[in-house]
Amino acid sequence: MKEYKKLWEVGSVPDFKDAFVDCVEGHYHAHSTGKVLHRDLSENNLMFDQVGDLTIGILNDWDIASSLDDNGEVSTSTARHHTGTIPFMAIDLLQSNPPAHLYRHDLESFFYILVWAAMNYDLKHKERCPIHRDIACWDSDLEQSRRSKFYFMMDVERSTALLSQVIPEFKGLVEEWIQPLWKMFYLGRIARNLAAFGQVQGYDPATDGGHITFHNFMKALGRAPRGLSTARVML
Repeated sequence: MKEYKKLWEVGSVPDFKDAFVDCVEGHYHAHSTGKVLHRDLSENNLMFDQVGDLTIGILNDWDIASSLDDNGEVSTSTARHHTGTIPFMAIDLLQSNPPAHLYRHDLESFFYILVWAAMNYDLKHKERCPIHRDIACWDSDLEQSRRSKFYFMMDVERSTALLSQVIPEFKGLVEEWIQPLWKMFYLGRIARNLAAFGQVQGYDPATDGGHITFHNFMKALGRAPRGLSTARVML
């Protein structure tokens, strides 16, 4: 069986970006067409293969993936169990009594993987550095990880300070990708809070009021979604 490589071995930011987008799109097509939700996205299962001059992203490790029911929801037998790898789990899922695992939670995991990479990956030398001290708390117990991510996602000064510490080769990606994605998740959380006070009508919890969707995620990346027939999907 062919062995694929970890994203920190990809060698350059452009190739990292291509592999990352492939994984996001493959995940979307597995969900929308295959009716399967991954539920355990982490730095270890976003991988890549080199095919000639192409860098192709591969989303691996579907061991705890769940099939979706006719309503597009995870089956009730697994929906409310803690699933995922703590540093990359969505804030909601780190609660002691987590809600049902939704597609938007996996999108949030992709975002944390992106930030984690920008803080820890030395692509030039194809190495994963020791975990940066400013996000080491993400890799802690459930409550500490939840709290530190919440502050990062809701406090613009704190998030700006953290993102100023990214590895130099990722600095361009902060403005290009990370900040637009941060804003998307921030607006989703604000919509949720306003809905709790009855100030938003027709709030959709599955997308945090329409903010957290695949198409908005891709828009934040500045990439046009490719159809299933043209996407470079390897799962």
